[in-house]
Amino acid sequence: RRTADNRRAAVSDSSSVLTEIVSLLHTPAGDRPERYVVENTLTNGYAHALILEARRLRVEERLRTAIRDGNRVAADEIAVELARADQELAHLRGLLSTLKTQALT
Repeated sequence: RRTADNRRAAVSDSSSVLTEIVSLLHTPAGDRPERYVVENTLTNGYAHALILEARRLRVEERLRTAIRDGNRVAADEIAVELARADQELAHLRGLLSTLKTQALT
């Protein structure tokens, strides 16, 4: 039960982390954010990336199980879920990389 609550919190944090990153990326050049703000946002973003990576690994394990069990329908559905997880993780990592480069150089 506690794990489910943590997962819901992680999902709700996802939009706030992304909003914070995008907000910093769209800050006008003359209004450069304080370094500690950027570092805190990067820390939160990388922590969220670890959460997404853990979720992705769980989906990957479910896919292996479905394939091993010969459940093609489930495997196809899980493969779509895995692709979505890959896209979400790649998007977040791209934003974090851009923020790091743009704000800390």
